[in-house]
Amino acid sequence: MKDAWSERAFAQAWDREGARRDNPDRGEQLDLLVTLLADACRGGGWILDLGSGSGQIEEMILERIPAARVVGVDNSSSMMALARERLARFAGRFVGVEGDMAALGGLGLPHAPYAFVISVQAVHEIPHPAKREVFARAFGLLEPGGAFFLLDRVAPDFEGLPRSYRSVWERLNRKAGIEEPMTFKEYVEKYGAKGDHVAGLEDLLGWLRGAGFRAAPLYLHYNRALIAAQRPAAG
Repeated sequence: MKDAWSERAFAQAWDREGARRDNPDRGEQLDLLVTLLADACRGGGWILDLGSGSGQIEEMILERIPAARVVGVDNSSSMMALARERLARFAGRFVGVEGDMAALGGLGLPHAPYAFVISVQAVHEIPHPAKREVFARAFGLLEPGGAFFLLDRVAPDFEGLPRSYRSVWERLNRKAGIEEPMTFKEYVEKYGAKGDHVAGLEDLLGWLRGAGFRAAPLYLHYNRALIAAQRPAAG
């Protein structure tokens, strides 16, 4: 069953409780993403976030990177309302655009071209042909030499390697110190029933390269990957 992002109660519960039980290594993943941005964000260029949700990641970026400014795109009015409330203290540094990232061409995005495009745990929500279109649009929205950082789930092989996946899942929970962790069985059943459009790592890399990017995975743990994709510099 797909997540009810448009429902206010669901959005508030997700924002309050977070995704740590579903993704015990989330803190490490987000810290890595923000570190990449902080090391590369030397000027005052804008960042485009596709699937910005309730603004949790924007808050991390704006706190840690004084020069950063972000345009966030999300199709849930409930999540966008939470983001605008959370980020109100960063006057002039966050612009929210309510709309579907699978229809970027019609959103009239401000402040393009962007120094960076990011997407965190959102691309798996859209079908594979739409992913390819989003990657092509992201390439066109970037400045030459700009980077697209994609952090998302990748397709696992739970059926073929259940013991290995279970061992890693249990280790993630131990390392995170979660008091009431989700069991491996619960995790597989929950994510097997979501109906998401999760792609394989090689598929994602191939689609990014097909859009013109140089792309490589910088992080791969369990069924989560962080891919860096760079638009070549002009000339």
